[in-house]
Amino acid sequence: MDWKRLDRARRSGGPVEADLIEAYAKGKIKRRDFVKRGTIIGLSVPFMGSIIAACGGSDDGDSSGSADTTGGTTAGTGAPSTDGGSESSGATGGDIIAGIQTGDANSGLDPLNMLDLGTYCVLSQSFEYLVGLGDNGEVGATALATEWSPNDDGSVWTFKLREGVTWQDGTPFTSADVAATIDRMVVAGAGLAGVVSEGAVETPDDLTAIINLDSPNGNLPVLVSIYNPQSLITPVDYTSGTTLNERTTGTGPWVLESFDPSSFRAVFVPNENWWGGAVNLDSVTLQGFDSGGTQVAAMAAGEIDAIQQFSVSDGANLLDDSAFTLLKPPSSNHRQMWFNTQLPDGGPFTDPRVRQAACYAVNRQQLVDTIYEGQAQIANDHPVFPTLPYFDDTQEQRPYDPEMAKQLLSDAGYADGVDGTLQVGDLQEIPSIAAIIEQNLLAAGFTTPVGVTPNSDFYGEYWCTGASYGTQPESSGPGIPCGASAQIGIVDYGHRPTPDVFFGRGLETDGDWNASNYNSTDFDGLFGDYQASVDVDGQKEAIGKIQRLLHEDSPACYPFFFDYLSGHTDVVSGVEVTALGHMQFQKASKG
Repeated sequence: MDWKRLDRARRSGGPVEADLIEAYAKGKIKRRDFVKRGTIIGLSVPFMGSIIAACGGSDDGDSSGSADTTGGTTAGTGAPSTDGGSESSGATGGDIIAGIQTGDANSGLDPLNMLDLGTYCVLSQSFEYLVGLGDNGEVGATALATEWSPNDDGSVWTFKLREGVTWQDGTPFTSADVAATIDRMVVAGAGLAGVVSEGAVETPDDLTAIINLDSPNGNLPVLVSIYNPQSLITPVDYTSGTTLNERTTGTGPWVLESFDPSSFRAVFVPNENWWGGAVNLDSVTLQGFDSGGTQVAAMAAGEIDAIQQFSVSDGANLLDDSAFTLLKPPSSNHRQMWFNTQLPDGGPFTDPRVRQAACYAVNRQQLVDTIYEGQAQIANDHPVFPTLPYFDDTQEQRPYDPEMAKQLLSDAGYADGVDGTLQVGDLQEIPSIAAIIEQNLLAAGFTTPVGVTPNSDFYGEYWCTGASYGTQPESSGPGIPCGASAQIGIVDYGHRPTPDVFFGRGLETDGDWNASNYNSTDFDGLFGDYQASVDVDGQKEAIGKIQRLLHEDSPACYPFFFDYLSGHTDVVSGVEVTALGHMQFQKASKG
């Protein structure tokens, strides 16, 4: 251990940086966790490499490699892929057609109000994030901010912006664009509600944005990164509801040439003035598909060159196809089975014992084995991914126990069972998941026939954004943000490197994705403690309490996390993907 080097490093930053360095030096966290956390708080790769070297360069059981890990994608073996992490050496030119999920017609190409992976993919070709995708699949300084750092308590974050960036109309990109975007996100509740307020961004010069938070937050860069899709930076005079096809602009590598909303087909050509330099391809076409099966069939038939995402049930043949390059980015993807904890008044799922019973009744191993053929891992009814440094592995796993479920129903006064439609969208494998869960629940006393709705309509009809539920008022009151929510349903959540969005939008009181209408002052307080913790010990303490509270209250059941599967034909190279649906083609080649 080179203590002199470590002391110099600790003195070079503030308390946040010093705490992380000390936690790693004392063996409280592994190297991969040091790199993940260090990237979030803005430590550079060379600096982290020097700390790792000073500490001896390795730790037991950690084969994650150096701070400068490769990829952002992994091959089917789980080994780091060389496809996505470096400049492509393929031929210049050519056109790529990628099959993606059809986007929601209700929101269209609206960067602030979009909800689905297909639209995320389309909008991120032209617009960029403040914080981009790192080579290790986490966040990185690859987008509009070149560096960032917190003050001593994490209540103020300073972002340095990239020089020489222009909008596609030639207007310079400045900190005023960042400030206006943050304000629009605050008003819309796009992942920043309760974190910052309108007017929070200072712009001392064109290339500096200082974000003043309502309270300390140790993970702010994630909330303005590619892993909070609605945080795409748009021009200062942009307005909420404006779509990319209405106003063709952006700072990114691709310019929208045409968009057909009826077929959800978007064609992009290179942005000749992109700050990142010339791209290899002549064009990128993103073609929407209504089902995973048709998308896989198009891939097999050679009609498309790349596929945004596929499930094992639809595309098992691709896993063994030697002409197909499989991409598996880091993934905390999951399907949340929510219970409406407040509506209708007096309904069965307003009783936590009924919700616990449903979670005990779900056969998680059956889902992992049958639906995902092992490409998933069992979860424990909270959205904290097991590889996170603050995950509490001492919490007992909830077992599959239909007898316990029956007892809980009886204790709650439902010895004769509970009825209610299990509402789902027709997205990928979700109807198949629902069919298995229906049978699991039936064995425990629940009668929950599956109601399948086209996914583009599902979010509005049964989730959070549409008509009122039953006799409840159309406008949700305090603590009832999702008046449209069904009593029970399954919704999709894409990967985030930290659980902030899963907590803040999906579970916090008045969160705009809180389909459970979960209203818990205990949870809200613990979530605030976690956000305010900029040290590893503080985050771990708060997360442990959150895991146990969610297990007890059971506003939703989280049965598993699953691998995100994407890929392309072997004549394509250099594609980078995230488990949130993004496909980056600026390094891609064909031929």
